[in-house]
Amino acid sequence: MTQINVMLVEDDPVWEDCLSSFIEREQDLNVVSCAASKEAAIRAYKENDVDVALVDVMLSPNECDGLDTALELKQLGLSNIIMLTALNDKEIILDAFDKGAVNYITKTSYRDIPRAVREAYGDHPGIHPDASAVLVAELKKERKLKYILTPTEREVYDLREKGMNKAEIAKVLFKSVETVKKQIKQIQIKIRG
Repeated sequence: MTQINVMLVEDDPVWEDCLSSFIEREQDLNVVSCAASKEAAIRAYKENDVDVALVDVMLSPNECDGLDTALELKQLGLSNIIMLTALNDKEIILDAFDKGAVNYITKTSYRDIPRAVREAYGDHPGIHPDASAVLVAELKKERKLKYILTPTEREVYDLREKGMNKAEIAKVLFKSVETVKKQIKQIQIKIRG
């Protein structure tokens, strides 16, 4: 039986202990290292034979340091990175895959971790339902918007999604604030539609 060496990157000692104990119950999975920070994870990866890393997105308060950790591990040559999180946010999910993650699992779905580790190790990673449900909803929304918004409304919508306020949008699109307000109202009507 092939042994799969797992590195756990988690800054909460309770979760680290729970996840480590849970993973170690599997005969073919071996936790070779636990790290609580990006620096410790990089050091542990260099010192151990790691096949798959489970990386918490939130390694420090109010920061997604786990995403940077995933990117650095990927750059060092680790291709099997699974993000663990309590968050199921579209932007974080997309960032995780951009940084090199092959899967994304919420901690409440910890029972699915052994299968996800085996899939990643076997170069057959699937997208866990936690992430796929969010991504499919986003794709449906994007497809719907493509057909219901005019090109001008789409520009306004995209700028609004980037966090711009009405005045900033008006400046970028060379329109009056009043025109932008009307367009945003029309967009909202169409989306609720």
